[in-house]
Order: sequence, then structure tokens, then C-alpha cells
Amino acid sequence: MQSDRFSNFGVFGGFIFFSIVGMANPFFTLYAAELGASTFAIGAMVTLRAVLPIFIALPSGQMIDSIGPVRMLQVGSVALLASMLCTIFATGLVLLSLSQVFLGAAIIIMASSFQVLVSKGGDRDKRNDAIKRYAMWMSAGGMVGPVIGGLIISSAAVPLEGYRMAFVTSAAATLALMGAFVWIARHYPHPKIEEIEISPRDVMTMKGITQSYRSGISLAGQRAVQFGLTATFLIMYIQSLYISFLPLYLAQNDYATMLISVAIALKGLSGMLARFLLGYLMSRFSLESILTTAGVVAAGCVVLTPLAVSDPITMLALVALMGAAVGINLPVSIMIMVDAIGEGQRGKLMGLRLLVNRFAQILSPVMFGLVGQLLGLTAAFLGGGALLVGVLVGFATYVRRSTARAQTWRAPPKEPAE
Repeated sequence: MQSDRFSNFGVFGGFIFFSIVGMANPFFTLYAAELGASTFAIGAMVTLRAVLPIFIALPSGQMIDSIGPVRMLQVGSVALLASMLCTIFATGLVLLSLSQVFLGAAIIIMASSFQVLVSKGGDRDKRNDAIKRYAMWMSAGGMVGPVIGGLIISSAAVPLEGYRMAFVTSAAATLALMGAFVWIARHYPHPKIEEIEISPRDVMTMKGITQSYRSGISLAGQRAVQFGLTATFLIMYIQSLYISFLPLYLAQNDYATMLISVAIALKGLSGMLARFLLGYLMSRFSLESILTTAGVVAAGCVVLTPLAVSDPITMLALVALMGAAVGINLPVSIMIMVDAIGEGQRGKLMGLRLLVNRFAQILSPVMFGLVGQLLGLTAAFLGGGALLVGVLVGFATYVRRSTARAQTWRAPPKEPAE
């Protein structure tokens, strides 16, 4: 029962965390544009969000396994607060860029920790149920946060001040979340020193960091992990470019700030509602089929965005479809991978998963931002989306054929005809 309690805290805490990120993150590109940043500079700054996580993803996962997810949530919340403060006081590119570095660290540490917290204990069905609830409430946070942020921004006389007030509110909510972590840390059964595989002090040395990467990457030798990581990379590439540049693209097409907030919130709502269909889909299709189909649908939404942007209703429907497709990725990819990995290595597994996500977030904004700077965002959505559709269709075809070959290989020999 106690493990259920901490799992529920992980679900609720994840909702609050993603609400905070959703309150501030979607408006970062608009805020940076107000401060004079170019499209390419915005893409480069968003890319910075993924740079530090490249170096800390697997050591963070090792630390989660060593000292427990709750203590690492406390560390991540400090980085989240630092990100918000840098954004609040920013007047140019330096603090804006630093804010994205801190935000990247906060997301990699806290998202990994929450995922480990909700996937601890219980049998497979209980674990999958907790993962689905976490993913659903994560999407709820992605829906609630932008609405609150949009209301705050719309109430301000000057857009720049409205953006800044949204970041101030996010900072205040982060302080409240930090207080909750202090309380739960007093009751959580942290790993015992004598049971720790690698001590926290050793993890932070150069040898420990190298070892954590070696140990984490070795997990990718399993086919389930390989599939989950590849599918996650492709879908998160799409997610990153969409969430980074959709607000800017809508603003360029004369969408009001509140309507942009509604679009972003709708994406989170559809991602949350998609989880209610997940049980039905899982009863009829394999997890791998669900994940590849979701990727193809998400890529198709990128291509259709310039065609839909002239009509707000069609645009909102397309955003909802994108949200549903991307929303399925998190729980399904985690389910595929955790079934293949023992509980004592799940911190490293989540660190590896988020490391792959960060690679996607490095490539996506800078490439999309460069094309958008040279050819315009319409051409970037059309060309980039078409390429992604091709890649996802090819990946889905490969998975289907390799699965068919594996099943044929495993099939028992037929009895000889009499």
C-alpha cells in the first residue's frame, strides 16, 4: 500500500511539474522574439535546452538508482527555479540561453525521477496502470499550464510584461512544489547505503560518469529497448519542433495570444484523452504497432499545418490530433522498455530514454529554425513534415517485416501430412 501512495504522489507531482513547464515553456519563443531574438537564435536557444542533458542524462539515472527518485526531484526543482529566475530577469540572449540550460537539466532529472517513482513496485498490470495515469496527468498539466499562462499574458497591457508575469507565477509554483518534496522526502524509503551499487560520490567522478554511460548504453542491447528508443527519438523530434515553433507560426498568421494558448492546451487535453483509448488499443494491437502508427500520424500533422492554419477550427482539430498521437508515445514506449529491464536499473533506463529525447531536441529546433530562417516557417513545416512522414513510414515497414520474420522463426514446425 505504501508503494501505491508514493506512486500516486508521482502522478500528482508530475501533473504539477508539467503544469509549471506548460505555463512558461510554450511562450518562451514569443518572449524571446519580443526581446529581439531572430528565428535562428530562438532555435539555437531552444537547442541549448538539450545540451546539458546530453552530459547528465545517464549519470542522473545512476543517481536515481543510488539515492532514490525523491532526492533527485529535490535537485531537479532547484534547476527549475533557476531557469524561471533567469527568464524573469533576462534582457538579452545571455540569461535567456542560460534559462534553457537550467530548464533542460530540470526536465531530464525530474521527468526521469517521476517515471521511476510511478513504475516502482507492483506486478506488470499495476505498473502499467500507474504509467498510464502518470502519462494522462502529465498531459493534463500540459493542458492546464498553457491556459493559465495565456490568461495571465492576456490580462497584461503590454505583452512583454504578460510573459514575464507568467514566468513569475511559474517560479512561485516551483517554490510550492519544492516544499512538497521536502515533506515527502521525510517519509520515502530511500535506498540504503549498503545496498547502493555505486555511491553518489563515485557517480560524480569522471570514472563514474563514464561507467554510467557504459552501463546505461549496454541496456540498448535488448531489442525492446532498441525499438522504444528509436520510436521515441522520431516522435520527440516531431514534438520538439511543433511545441517550439507552432506558437510563433500561429502568431505570424495573426492568431491572438489566447487562441494560441487554447491550441497548446488542446494538444495537452487530446493527449490526456488518448490515454482512455489506450486500454482498448492494447487489447487489439501490439504495443509496437500502436507506437509506429502514432509516429506516422504525428508526422502527417506537421505537413498539414500550413494547409490548416488559415482556418482556426481546422487548425485546432489538427493540433488535437497531433496531441493524441504524441500523447500515446510516453506510456507505450515506457511499457515496452520497462518490461525488459529489472527494477534496479530503471533509473538508468529512463536516463537513456531521455538522453535520446535530448538528441532529438538538439537536432530538431536548430535544423527547423535554420530552414525557417532561410525559407520561412511554411516551407519548414511542409518540407520537414514530408521528410518525417517518409522516415516514419519506412520505420513502420521495417518493424512490421522484422516482427513477421521473428514470428516465422519462432513458429513450431508443421506436423507432416499423413
